[in-house]
Amino acid sequence: MAAAALPHARARKKCFILMETGSVTKTAERLVRTQPGVSRDLARLREELADPLFVRVRGTLEPTELARNLRGTVRQALEAVDQALEEGGGFRPSESTQVFKIGTTSAVELLLAPLLHRFLESAAPNAGAYFFPAYGDVTPVEDLETGAVDIAIGRFDHQARNITFFPLFEERRVCLVRRDHPLGDKRLELADLADMRFISTINMLGRDNDVDNMLKKHGLSKRKFPMYVSTLSLAPFAMQGSNAAITLPVRVARILADQFDLTMLELPEELPNRMYSIAWHARWDTSLSHRWFRDAVISMLR
Repeated sequence: MAAAALPHARARKKCFILMETGSVTKTAERLVRTQPGVSRDLARLREELADPLFVRVRGTLEPTELARNLRGTVRQALEAVDQALEEGGGFRPSESTQVFKIGTTSAVELLLAPLLHRFLESAAPNAGAYFFPAYGDVTPVEDLETGAVDIAIGRFDHQARNITFFPLFEERRVCLVRRDHPLGDKRLELADLADMRFISTINMLGRDNDVDNMLKKHGLSKRKFPMYVSTLSLAPFAMQGSNAAITLPVRVARILADQFDLTMLELPEELPNRMYSIAWHARWDTSLSHRWFRDAVISMLR
């Protein structure tokens, strides 16, 4: 169903939020509207779409199959309407109240967040940015399609339909350890990596990266991970007084090394550099606000 064929924007918005909350009361509270108003718009949608849209299951409103199938279309329609309204007279960052959603790793977030916060504070003080966790080497196609994130940043393979990719920077990974680590002041060898103890983020639990694949290729044992943390910025605190190590892009490593008095060790030369890219859904190619935001991010990271 095309966006223009959907019922009016207010009813669509209430329906979409109702899908998330499962409650007319909570939907009304989020929209600062009355419950009867939400119920009237829901009745209008049911009549125009000839479907109940929601059924009550154990006290909660559950979406029907049609509502579930329309969810992505409804989200995209709402975003398109909001963007069109905001950009109708030309996009003005200083007046924008948009929230831009970024899917990326905690390492890239650590690098980008301070730069982006200062930029928005100056150029678009009423706008916002939300970061959401994503795997560094997997394009979050579904999140980009549904609008759960506006842009994604990572080491993507550029193979995804309707997704636009733009290269940002090529970077090598390094290893961070405490200042007086026994292996300090040397280029690490693969055998060293197999013997060391590492800390990583919880989204990497059970997943291999370039280092793990290289060890496997040379018949060495897998790395040891006695601890996983929720975000990379917590790892230096856990490393204090221990021989634990983390691997991460060199630009992020420099930030943490300066802040926490850590030593940066070079990884084996066999490990290749990786290209980081920004990705977005092709439907936003010509959006003024989206282009303004992604151009800003590109300039920060390049």
